[in-house]
Amino acid sequence: MSTVVLYIAGTGRSGSTVLANILGEVDGVFAAGEVRYLWQRGLNEGRLCGCGLPVRECPVWSRVLAMAGEVDDPERVDAIVSMLQRTGRMRNLPSVLAGAVVPRLDPAKAHSLAPARAALGDLYAAMAAVTASRVIVDSSKLPAYANVLAASPGIDLRVVHLIRDPRGAAHSWSSKKTLADGAARSHMEQIGPAKSAMLWDVWNLAGGVLFKGGPDRYLRLRYEDFVADPPATVRRILGMVGMENADLPFVSGHEARTSPNHSVAGNPDRLRHGAITLRSDDRWRSAMRPRNRRLVSALTSPLLLRYGYPLRAAAKQPGGDETIFDRAPAGEGAASRLARRLRRHLRWGRTEGFSRLVEEDELNPITRARVAASKWEWRRSHPRAAGTATPVYLVGLQRSGTNMLARGLDIAPEFEVHNENDRSVFDHFLLRDDDVVRRVVLASRHEYVLFKPLCDSHRVDHLLDALGTPSPGRAIWAYRDVDGRVRSAVSKFGRNNLLTLRDIAAGNGAGMWQAQRLSQATLAEIASYDYSTMTAETAAALFWWIRNGLYFETGLDRRDDVLLASYQDVLATPVEAMQSICTFLRLAYRPALIEHISPRGPGSPLQLDIDPRVRALCDHLQDRLDEALRGQRDGAAA
Repeated sequence: MSTVVLYIAGTGRSGSTVLANILGEVDGVFAAGEVRYLWQRGLNEGRLCGCGLPVRECPVWSRVLAMAGEVDDPERVDAIVSMLQRTGRMRNLPSVLAGAVVPRLDPAKAHSLAPARAALGDLYAAMAAVTASRVIVDSSKLPAYANVLAASPGIDLRVVHLIRDPRGAAHSWSSKKTLADGAARSHMEQIGPAKSAMLWDVWNLAGGVLFKGGPDRYLRLRYEDFVADPPATVRRILGMVGMENADLPFVSGHEARTSPNHSVAGNPDRLRHGAITLRSDDRWRSAMRPRNRRLVSALTSPLLLRYGYPLRAAAKQPGGDETIFDRAPAGEGAASRLARRLRRHLRWGRTEGFSRLVEEDELNPITRARVAASKWEWRRSHPRAAGTATPVYLVGLQRSGTNMLARGLDIAPEFEVHNENDRSVFDHFLLRDDDVVRRVVLASRHEYVLFKPLCDSHRVDHLLDALGTPSPGRAIWAYRDVDGRVRSAVSKFGRNNLLTLRDIAAGNGAGMWQAQRLSQATLAEIASYDYSTMTAETAAALFWWIRNGLYFETGLDRRDDVLLASYQDVLATPVEAMQSICTFLRLAYRPALIEHISPRGPGSPLQLDIDPRVRALCDHLQDRLDEALRGQRDGAAA
């Protein structure tokens, strides 16, 4: 029976140690460490096992070595060491790669090495037997050594190709890291950015060439994706070996508990155990010299693009200072504001796709011309006296699907639409004074005038009651699930919500729209958090709770002229959702209103790592919003 070996391939300083340790906490999985170095470091140099004992004295490894015959048979040990010298080094890689095309050229398959390959097979079988494990995790990383394992009898090899942004790896390689496993050196090897970049290129290119196959044989994984959602990533890896339903060691989304392990070699972090929190290590963005960052980017550029990394990575400002992507500085001029907006849109377009940027900001000239023509034709064929239009306010919180709803209603020629970038009605995304809004409504020759004053959502009751237009206004409050909104907000606005809440908590929110009409209880809740440690995701979730809570705090839930609209409902059942909006507005429904919406399910069920206290607030408010929406539907049906 073959031994399943889950091999983590890639370069050093890419997170392989922590990934292997977490996998090793799963029942039936043994994290063996970097087995490639068992003989050199564990046996010859007498370094420590992950349990803290020398490898020869470790109760697990002593039994494994005895069962495999490694301790009592120096000839077998010498045969394996000789084979590794001939096949497992960087200088052997050209012949190994050649062997991927012409198998007889592969040194790992040489007939003379058959006894050594058999010894390796016996070693991994002994690991599985002694630890009663279904899967052995080997984090040796070297592609050439994985190639040897693939050629060894009795080994069923599966490969996780772990990749990290090469600039992060290069910065880590240049940092001092203390060795505490009994090595003669006091610190791990340090290498410069050029050598690190070349190793990154060679090892990852080799990994992509040597290891292919279906999803149960080969998985390419980015370190950044792993730390973004550790539980989902670990389940995906375990799915390669049929263990996707195993219990995981996660306490929460990003926190795991690890116990002492028996990793035979590797990063000194293997000697640590207990609670660990997985966060993306992006210190390189602020600490790495710009010239080194540019050098690594240039040397790795072809593979950077292949693996989905940007050629130019934005530097993180030291000390947590605000960046041009966070929010507008006070007193910003028009030219600076335009430049900042363009740069933010370019960054968002690179990460989310420029097609979405064109769609969101209505930049397609053909679409805009077609819509304008249909409105002109409607005004010509449906003459209306000025002053009879109904104002409609589309409100809620940014990144909640309001653009999608506004685009749909804009298709209807009965609508005159004013988005937040319309400077005749908005000033820095805030509605101008009531007289300006009233004049726009009274001058319109359309049936409806739609405004999207998201930053004025706390003023909905005022806009409905005090504007004084002949036709009473209507409002639509759009909301979205907290995780979806947080993902979108952080992607486009970065730390904006975090910086805003920090200012409000410090008592500086008097002139900020984000702080208007908040209850004393809400202000106290905001002030109770430590914003020096809060993540951008938690801040965006807390802001979701604050702004959507205004729907209830300002009494909109008790008004017949305010309609709730769920982003998830619009995606899942666009016809029914748009028909509900049309009924509320007394507008004739037509299929063209939802042509831009692709029906789909509710999206990813995976939750973000949000502070549990904030998560509880959001879950409670989500339930209230969903219940209010059901109440509106039941009332409409009756």
